Amino acid sequence: MNSARLSESKRATSDHGSFAARLWDFVGSMRFAVSILTIVAIASAIGTIIKQNESKLNYVDKFGEFWAGVFAALGMHDVYNQAWFLVMLVFLLASTSICLIRNTPKMLHDMRAYKLHNRTNSLRHMPEHAQWHSPLNTHELTTRVAQLFERMGYQARASQDSGDGQTHVYFAAKRGRYNRLGYILTHLAIVVICLGGLLDSELSIRAQVLFMGKKPLTNMVAYPQVPASGLLSNSTLSYRGAVRISEGRSVDFVELTYDQNSYLLQDLPFWVRLDKFNVEYYSTGMPKLFASDVTIKDKTTGEEFSQTISVNHPLRYKGVALYQANFDANDSIMHLKVHPLFGAQTVSKNIDAQVGGQSEFPFGTKKYKLEWRGFKPINVFPTNENAKGSTTEAFTHAMNPKGETKQFQNFGASVTYVLRDDAGNAVEYVQYASPVILDDAPVFITARRDSLEQDYQYFRIPADADVGLADFMRLRAALADEGARMKIAQRYAQSHPTAGVSAQQMTQGIERTLTTFATGGLQGLGQQIESTVPEAERDKIATSLVRVLEETLWDGLQMVRAQENLPARTLDEQHQKFIRMSLYSLSEFQRFGSPVLVELSGMDIKQASGLQATRSPGQWWVYLGSVMLVLGTLAMAFIRERRIWLHITPNEAGENTVTMAMSSTRRTFDYQQHWAQMKQAMQTETSS
Repeated sequence: MNSARLSESKRATSDHGSFAARLWDFVGSMRFAVSILTIVAIASAIGTIIKQNESKLNYVDKFGEFWAGVFAALGMHDVYNQAWFLVMLVFLLASTSICLIRNTPKMLHDMRAYKLHNRTNSLRHMPEHAQWHSPLNTHELTTRVAQLFERMGYQARASQDSGDGQTHVYFAAKRGRYNRLGYILTHLAIVVICLGGLLDSELSIRAQVLFMGKKPLTNMVAYPQVPASGLLSNSTLSYRGAVRISEGRSVDFVELTYDQNSYLLQDLPFWVRLDKFNVEYYSTGMPKLFASDVTIKDKTTGEEFSQTISVNHPLRYKGVALYQANFDANDSIMHLKVHPLFGAQTVSKNIDAQVGGQSEFPFGTKKYKLEWRGFKPINVFPTNENAKGSTTEAFTHAMNPKGETKQFQNFGASVTYVLRDDAGNAVEYVQYASPVILDDAPVFITARRDSLEQDYQYFRIPADADVGLADFMRLRAALADEGARMKIAQRYAQSHPTAGVSAQQMTQGIERTLTTFATGGLQGLGQQIESTVPEAERDKIATSLVRVLEETLWDGLQMVRAQENLPARTLDEQHQKFIRMSLYSLSEFQRFGSPVLVELSGMDIKQASGLQATRSPGQWWVYLGSVMLVLGTLAMAFIRERRIWLHITPNEAGENTVTMAMSSTRRTFDYQQHWAQMKQAMQTETSS
């Protein structure tokens, strides 16, 4: 009984040992290492192509909702910190380490060993071998061979055997033995780089969430109100996050993105105060230089020092590096004028706002909310000087230039806002502050889109003689007022009498045309013409109606300005363009879909600097591994290991028979040439 149990115990131990050995061999095999390395390389390439740690909305905007969902499921938004990627690094580290453990002693032994005990017969079976007879005695022959090996850069060892009464000499020579160090260095480099990558990963952050009770935050919370569970330990090994500072303010924490919907805060060992932010622009509107003048105050010692942080010139202190990443002006005060776009209302409302705030407005029976999303102090876009066609064509070039010759125009500052109704439906708008020249006339640009997946729709509003929106808004309000439309029609009928048509008939016709245009735009007029006018006369009637509309709009503008006790405008070329563009813009605004238009009338700019705070203890390991990888690759590529064996054997004729063979890990053309050269030199040296 005891014997059977002992036998079963030994078998279990043997099976366990066999499994461990097979697992050791499998993980340390070349196939496994190459497979893991391929996966890591593909994942790293994806992480390079797809910008990391962007918001989910940005991925939806760039790739569409379907692919954004796929990327989110696979973690492509943060490849290098995904659990599966870190597991791959661990496997790669284990596989490479096993290869080193298993092969390094053997390689070091091979580097020192000369293999003197090869048989003469085995040399004859090598691909590169030669045999000849030498009249020199053994001592002279041995001396010459040793000297030739030394001249050719070989390290040689010799032994002799006198067992049969005759002296046999065996040489083993080699050079390039440090080629094996290339293999060791490249594999060791992978181990060091993997260790550096793991040190710089979010393992310490994830561990705190999983095992130390830390909970990522999902809502924006003021720093003093952040719970302890949302603050990471000061001993966090590595992190990379954002620090945003407004001019004149100080911060001592970093915001770390945990996933696309949550974040954690990490205390810094010092305070950072932004004294001044400096930015310069090219004529194209691109920033030429932006830098932050900051003051650092140590929390422990109270020590202070100042430094300028700019692109490629970070600040490093207490293991933390602060890089200049971006900047914004979202803390600026925006002076806004909200113009009504519904009914006959003309009274605008002046408000001040900041990015992140919101304003509520009642429009009729509905309540709308304006959410202020973004502010940019400068916007310069390329325009094409060849776009001399219609206004739409010129503006298309301005927003999506495809011509060869480009010019640049400053669209001024811009405010981005979202209009949200009672049901929660939201539309995003962008309003540019400065007029730009399109079709040789100044126009203001505004844009809208219903969702991030859509491109912006652009609208233009002609600037009046005062370089503002007032005259356009007066025209819009007059067209929306039934009584004003009737007065405009009467004014036009009186100033343009037509034979055979009474003033009342003309007034009614003009009023109907204005009403159709006010409710349906030019498209509504076109549909009316198609339903009432024969096809042969439609173009003529359409041209006449457009001319009449331009004239009535001009009369309407003069009438409204007179009602407001404003001076009359002069009908010159500038105002003719203004009226013509107003006609098209009023028609386009049928699709604008907002009860208000926001005008950016002024701003108090306050810059804010965006810094990236990084604690990266593994970066020096990665640098070291990279250097080792380069050195190892160079060693394997340029150091050629070559071994030569030469046997001196007495023969029956009283001479010595010389047998020589050569081998290398790579039998290249260069190796073949060296073999021929070495053979020729050895035969010459030993034959006389």
